[in-house]
Order: sequence, then C-alpha cells, then structure tokens
Amino acid sequence: MLDALRSLAEEKRQARVTHAYRVVKRFGLPIRTKAEVDRFLAWMKAEGLAASTQSTILCTIRSVQPGNEPLRSVQVKVPARSVQAEVLSREEIKSVLDDLRSNEEWFYPCFALWLGTGLRNAEVIGLTWDCVRLEEGELLISKTLRRDGTATLQRVWSGTKTGKARVVPLSQQVVEVLSQHRETMKCLGLNTKNGLVFVTPRTHGHLYDAGLEKVWKRSQRRVGLAPRRLYAQRHSFLSHALAMGNSPADLAAVAGHRTEELLRTYAKPTGRVKVPTW
Repeated sequence: MLDALRSLAEEKRQARVTHAYRVVKRFGLPIRTKAEVDRFLAWMKAEGLAASTQSTILCTIRSVQPGNEPLRSVQVKVPARSVQAEVLSREEIKSVLDDLRSNEEWFYPCFALWLGTGLRNAEVIGLTWDCVRLEEGELLISKTLRRDGTATLQRVWSGTKTGKARVVPLSQQVVEVLSQHRETMKCLGLNTKNGLVFVTPRTHGHLYDAGLEKVWKRSQRRVGLAPRRLYAQRHSFLSHALAMGNSPADLAAVAGHRTEELLRTYAKPTGRVKVPTW
C-alpha cells in the first residue's frame, strides 16, 4: 500500500495524495481486515484529523487498493458545512476593502480583484498580465499556479480545475484598480507584459496562500469581523452575483462550475423575491 501511495503521489503531485501517504506511513500498521480498518479510523480520530480529511484519505487509499473490501464498505460521515456562513455582506466587503486600501496597500489590488471576480486561489496567484484585457474589461483564465503536492512552498503551472479556459468579466471599479496597479508595477521595473500580476513585496516572486490568508484575516479582525478563510471571497462573490439575478448558466460559465453544482451550493433564499407584474 505504501509503495502504491508513494508512486501515486510522485505521479499526481497532489497534496491530498502526499498527505494520505504520510498518514498511512505514520500509522505504520496493516489496513486490510475490518478490524484493522476500524483501528485505523479510531487512530485518525485520536490524531485529531477532521472527518473530511479522514474521508479523503480513505478515498485515496481505495484508489490504489480497489479490491480491499473492508475499505470499500466503511464510510466516514462528514458534517455538511454551510457556505453561507462564510459569505460576507456587502457592508462587510466594503469595510474590508477600505481597510485593505488604507493598511495593506501592496495587497489591496489582489483582494479587490478577488472579491470582484470570485477566482480560485491558484487562478489569482497564477494570473499573468497577458491574460488581463483592460480595454475589453475581462480576464482570460486558462492556467493556474497550483501547489505542488510534494513540496508545500513550491507551485507548478497547471491548467484550470475543469481543464477549460474561460472569460471572466471585470467591473469598471476593478478595471481602474488594475490599471493603477499596472502603473505601479511599471514604476518598479516589473514585467507588465506577461509576468505575474500579483507578487510578493520583497522578492517579487509568486504569492502564497499562507501569506495572503494572514493579510486577509488581519484585515477582517481590524474591522471587527470573525475571520473567514480565503475561499470566502469566492463564496461571497458568487452568492451575491446569483442573488442579483444573474443567469445561473452565465454565472456558472464565469465561475468554472457546472450549473447544477452552482445552484446546489449558492442558490439560497435571500428574502428579496422580485414579484412579476403584468
């Protein structure tokens, strides 16, 4: 099992596979019979692994041992997480953006675009200037700079999550922020033709989730909010955009979602039903 997981980790270079390999290696015991699988589950729980993490590890192990009947028969119940609990209100978003503009000037353009487009983390980090069409008011999302699953602080170029390119429209506000940001980058002598749009302030290398999360949560605390994770920006954008009356099919295309998945995740009652009149 360990050899198969290690080979899969080297092939896929995905964090979930590498983590599953390391967890099974640390457990250090067979996982073949029903009793052994139950012992492994009890050990993961005692180690403090979340139910969702346990479920992902089991799924990964099953992929390299499809004939393991005890593994196939066991299930971990994962509590449903409410996306709406992570959605910021319009007033909260404005407060955070105002704070970022004043206190995190270097990172403000990144978060202004993030909240204005709902891009995925790796899409924001891997956005390059040749994919920014300011005159047309849109972005071309065709690649990502995703985490290398075998090295925490390294990233590798990859395609989008769905494997398809898509066009994301920009509001006039975001266009103006990006225009000013490009001028700032030019003054610093950075590549504004096909280089990264957002870079670290000191080394001018690519951004990291951990660093961005510190800035994001620090800003939320300053304005008196309970900190949400980085992905709350995507959740907030899509929830508000759907509540505004956008076509679910159009919004799903912009987000890189299936329409059914978008509706299942984000179509929640808003209390603002628009009643038709004839």
